[in-house]
Amino acid sequence: MPGKPKKRTDSRLQQVPAGSGAIAQNRSGRWMGFTIVSVIIAFILVIVGIFYYQQNIAPFRRTVIQVDDNRISMGYFIKRARLAGSDPMGMIQVLTNEQLLKLGVPRYGIRASPQDIDDALIAMAAGDNSTITDSEAKEWYRQQLNTSKLSDAEYRDMVAISVVASRLEAELAKQLPTAAEQVHLNQILVRTSADAEKAKARLEAGENFSDVAREVSLDQAAENGGDVGWIPRGVILPGFEEVAFSLNVGDISDPLPYQIETGNPDAPTEVIYYLMMVSEKDAARELEPDNLQRLRGTVLEKWLAEESTLHRVRWLGLRNNFDSETMAWLNYQLAKK
Repeated sequence: MPGKPKKRTDSRLQQVPAGSGAIAQNRSGRWMGFTIVSVIIAFILVIVGIFYYQQNIAPFRRTVIQVDDNRISMGYFIKRARLAGSDPMGMIQVLTNEQLLKLGVPRYGIRASPQDIDDALIAMAAGDNSTITDSEAKEWYRQQLNTSKLSDAEYRDMVAISVVASRLEAELAKQLPTAAEQVHLNQILVRTSADAEKAKARLEAGENFSDVAREVSLDQAAENGGDVGWIPRGVILPGFEEVAFSLNVGDISDPLPYQIETGNPDAPTEVIYYLMMVSEKDAARELEPDNLQRLRGTVLEKWLAEESTLHRVRWLGLRNNFDSETMAWLNYQLAKK
């Protein structure tokens, strides 16, 4: 009988090296190591990206001014401050006022057309020159955009607000009365509270106000015996105005302190003192041209103060508060070239 067939062994299996399992494991290990390194690198890149965003992108997107739903970003704030050469505190009020104008001016039907904006830009480009060519105006505007980093839309919006502000001011000035309550004001200015008390004692003892003013007062009105002239409401400091209009004719006020800047680094401010006396009152006196012009110059400021009470105005910052940290960061950004 033929014998049982011999079991054949696949020659391919016989050719597999004895260390093939180790090679497979080595490849798997290398792949695992590569994966781990890749994950670590990706993690580091994410961390670096987050840090970069937080340091170089996010702060510029934060809201620094909010008036109702209108928001001003840090980035835009810095552009405008750099263009104006203004300190942060000065610019924050400027931009707040612009938002108040945007919200309030439509009630008056005042607007700025594209042509109005073009005309204003040409006037700005011309400056003191009577004429300017189109190419010169375009070059001026190109430089403005390049310097400020503002977009064309942002710059034109800024100019549009300026146009409507001027028109609103003119409209408000038309509404001013030509006659108003006024007092005939006389004043004495001295350096110290002691000097003010001495001058007041002399006046209460019966000395003539004009004579004392000519002798001791330090301001220009001394030449006229302290006579300042007729004053309506709205042309002197509010605190002084309140005192002046509350005095009876012939009464002398208590010494009124007023802080001034000296220009001396060692003593930058100084407190001086005023005495006031009202010699006449008139409930409806015709406004003098100088006072009327002064009142016209304050109508927009008063309108903005009143308008701000109609809206929610917030000054924010890096930590939702316009604090010293925000000021320092803004000053650092503005100092960059």
